[in-house]
Amino acid sequence: MTRPCRLISSSLFSCLALLLLLAACGDSNLDLATARMKGGLADETSTNVTITEFDEAGIAYILKAARIDRYYDRRVLNAYEVEITAYDKKGETSVLLADSTIVNDASNQIFAFGNVRLSSPGVKVQTSRLIWDRNMDEITAPDNVTLIREGNVLRGKNLRTNLSIYPTLMDSVSAEGYFGEDYLDW
Repeated sequence: MTRPCRLISSSLFSCLALLLLLAACGDSNLDLATARMKGGLADETSTNVTITEFDEAGIAYILKAARIDRYYDRRVLNAYEVEITAYDKKGETSVLLADSTIVNDASNQIFAFGNVRLSSPGVKVQTSRLIWDRNMDEITAPDNVTLIREGNVLRGKNLRTNLSIYPTLMDSVSAEGYFGEDYLDW
């Protein structure tokens, strides 16, 4: 009686194995479409970079950075340890230093973060965050700002100016130094 049980169990095993093989032999598609990875990885990363941006008048600015990350689809460039030398329409230069910047080519804006310093002839600005709208040549610094001009120091918030840092508007201003009446018209 043991023989028929072995015959049944080996037949059952053979049928199951054949059934599994037939099911596994179906069409398979190894080329599955997958969505783009959303990890925020840069399309390009470079170190020790110098970028010269031109406009219709010539050189608009020169950006030097220890590292940049480019995102082609968003037209954005993240730069670290940055120095930007900008040229205005009069040919004068201003220098922007920052720990990091975001250059948005789509909106033509530059966002500077961390230990931001902007200097033009005779004037310096220090802040933690600065936004340069290149379309309108408008610079805003929404946080606390220190403005130094001819040895005099102004502190305030919400700076609004242009690349040459003249004229300048600020809220909640305090001052150090000597200011004559004719000097207060910045």
